[in-house]
Amino acid sequence: MVKEMFFKVREEEVAHLLQEVEDGNIPALSTYGNLKRCQALYAEAIKQIEIYAFDEANNYSEKTFKDSGFVFEKRNGGIRFSFKHIEEWNEAEKTKKEIEERSKQAYFAMQRSLLVGTENGEIVEVPKVTYTKDSLIVR
Repeated sequence: MVKEMFFKVREEEVAHLLQEVEDGNIPALSTYGNLKRCQALYAEAIKQIEIYAFDEANNYSEKTFKDSGFVFEKRNGGIRFSFKHIEEWNEAEKTKKEIEERSKQAYFAMQRSLLVGTENGEIVEVPKVTYTKDSLIVR
């Protein structure tokens, strides 16, 4: 019960902070910076506690279980493949990178109303372009 109250208070504090920023009562930049600092602190704490949490989770035979008001699900790690040691793969990667670079250059040339062609006179296709959202880095 005490733990639940602690987190409820924290949720209310965060909600209050958000409202204060929205109302213009406290500066958004310093609040953003402090929340990012807390995020980094929590992420590091989670990393340090994770091994202990996995150990406790092994006390449950079910893949999905409840504990402390939370529902947990145990999942097996995925399989990853690396091909970097295969010469044929490296050659294909090099070719792919060359095609990508040619295509990017064609895109930038197109922005200046120019066309880019190959040695054979073929027009180089431009890539499809998407943009990510802007970001604000806090250090």
